[in-house]
Amino acid sequence: MGVKEEAQDRIQIVHQTLHHLRRIYSMKLSSVTWVQATVEHFTLLLDRQLGELEVCVRKASPGSRARKNATVLKYFKDLTMFLKKKGFSDCAWEITYTETRAHLQQLILIMATISKEY
Repeated sequence: MGVKEEAQDRIQIVHQTLHHLRRIYSMKLSSVTWVQATVEHFTLLLDRQLGELEVCVRKASPGSRARKNATVLKYFKDLTMFLKKKGFSDCAWEITYTETRAHLQQLILIMATISKEY
């Protein structure tokens, strides 16, 4: 696999992760104590980043995309089930928030490696 294909795989993973984060933060947030404007700002930023990545994602090869995305899909399916199982409680959302921060930090590192390669 060449540098370009590896970069496309990474971009696809970033895109799918942001997509799933956007879906999760569109769920029942009624129990959280977060400032609503902050949550709305975060989802708007996710939307903007997703839009910017759309062009890059279209270039990715379908075979590698399906293979790489299975892990991301399973993780977010499990996280969604966790939230549902816990009744979208404030505590469950705080755990999700912590997970989100960790994922966003990983995405920064992934994007930094792509930037260095180009």
